[in-house]
Amino acid sequence: MAATMTKRQRVERATNLQETDRVPLYDILLCHAAIEHFSGQKLPPPANDPQTRAEVDRITGKAIAGMLDATRHSTFGVMLDRDYTDPFGFQIHEDGWEKTSWIVKRPFDDEAGAAEYLKKLIAKLAAETSHINADPRTYRENYHRWFAQVQARIGDTVHLLAEQGTGLDDIRHRLGLELFSYLSADDPGILSEAFQAWTDRGVAVCHAVADPSLSPAVLTYCDIAYKNRLLHSPEYLRRELFPRLKRLNDAWHEHGIKCLFHTDGYHMEVMDELVAAGIDGLNPIETVAGMSLKEVRQKYPKLFLAGGIDMSQLLSRGTPEQVREVCRQAIRDACPGYLMGSTTEADNSCKLENLLAMYDVAMEGL
Repeated sequence: MAATMTKRQRVERATNLQETDRVPLYDILLCHAAIEHFSGQKLPPPANDPQTRAEVDRITGKAIAGMLDATRHSTFGVMLDRDYTDPFGFQIHEDGWEKTSWIVKRPFDDEAGAAEYLKKLIAKLAAETSHINADPRTYRENYHRWFAQVQARIGDTVHLLAEQGTGLDDIRHRLGLELFSYLSADDPGILSEAFQAWTDRGVAVCHAVADPSLSPAVLTYCDIAYKNRLLHSPEYLRRELFPRLKRLNDAWHEHGIKCLFHTDGYHMEVMDELVAAGIDGLNPIETVAGMSLKEVRQKYPKLFLAGGIDMSQLLSRGTPEQVREVCRQAIRDACPGYLMGSTTEADNSCKLENLLAMYDVAMEGL
């Protein structure tokens, strides 16, 4: 084994379940203190102007290059608190410290309104799919131009080429769980139509932009669980998720690109179905929800794994010594074929000293 590998070599070998010189780090870097540490630069005061945005994204890219072997997010994220209304009429709040957003008010409050929104969404997705299929070359050129800009910002860190879902969790979020549940009972057809339109667009994007020379993997996703149990019945997932997820995975596989599947929560009950749907890897393996790196590795030895280091309690409230112990155990449990990182993202809840402890363990070598 060579003493050092390039990041691309390290990531590709991990996704192929091969030995690496050290465990690669995969994460989303959003913690301000870590961005400053790994970039060696001070972030400017937040401001809502193009110059500040370009500067914080440049510094974040430099930090990603300094810390991570792979990522799926290359920018600073939300910078300032703000409220806005999207084209469909959703009132949304963005939080600059939490690095997230949520719906404040929906443009509907009953099933009929939710169904009308879905009809508009389906029409929009269908139009976008037709546009991509009519001129895939132009879409590809524009997408690859954007990806080149991303890659230039993060150096030789591997960036996943795309993130794609089937619409299930996205639409559930937009409708809210209550209206989603009512529509599932009263008008399941329109939900299925929306999931299908969402997936159709994803497949069109895949065939337009896929290029394994740019990145060895993509993220396919759907949050289907929370702590200790599923959000949906296995029967519902078998009907509405798994066949469409397989379409996405199969499309990327046609181009020689692996699919890292992301879902939060405890989902061991349907792991066999997820594997049958063609996932190549699993993320984030949320330990506080009941997931276990060791169990997943033992039961599904052909999957590569990414994540597994709890950010909700360990990285945010633990000590560096505790982080080092958990990280070393994760390497023993999951390597080869493991990309170490937080259970989704290294955000501002994480202590810098704990992220440094995780980084130090990764640098120790195997």
